[in-house]
Amino acid sequence: LKSFRVLFGLPYLLLALLTVSTSSFQIPQPTMPEGEKKKCVPCEGMDTSELFSVDEARKEVSSIPLWEVKDKNGVPCITRSYTAKNFQAALDSINAVGAIAEREGHHPDLHLSSYREVEIVLYTHSLGGITKNDIALAAMIDTEVKITYSPKWLKENPSAAASAKS
Repeated sequence: LKSFRVLFGLPYLLLALLTVSTSSFQIPQPTMPEGEKKKCVPCEGMDTSELFSVDEARKEVSSIPLWEVKDKNGVPCITRSYTAKNFQAALDSINAVGAIAEREGHHPDLHLSSYREVEIVLYTHSLGGITKNDIALAAMIDTEVKITYSPKWLKENPSAAASAKS
């Protein structure tokens, strides 16, 4: 591994390790309880009349307390940030979110920094704002993804207890 790092650099080493360590790993497909299903609708059937105003988005997001409305580079979006217990817990949570996104055909921006700080950013890319798909996906993530949080972060954010892995 040392010679690989010298020849190709650290980013390639990390990519090689992730590829090797996840090549036989299968991500379980999360499912929602039957009574709670909300589906994302195909974005190509949507138009700008379906965008929420910032006030409408805040009202919708109030029912999913871990999320907040933000402006990212002039685009309204909803975000959720948390600190995972460790790097593997952060990756596991991102993979679980990714499985839901694939199932629903609606994809968030996922950010991992400082090895365990995770941010999920949702907006309907094709329309450049927040729609019912973003609210539905946020609710699915909160319901279906169980996260191993940093104990300190969880203590400071007790509203996340329902989504904590036990």
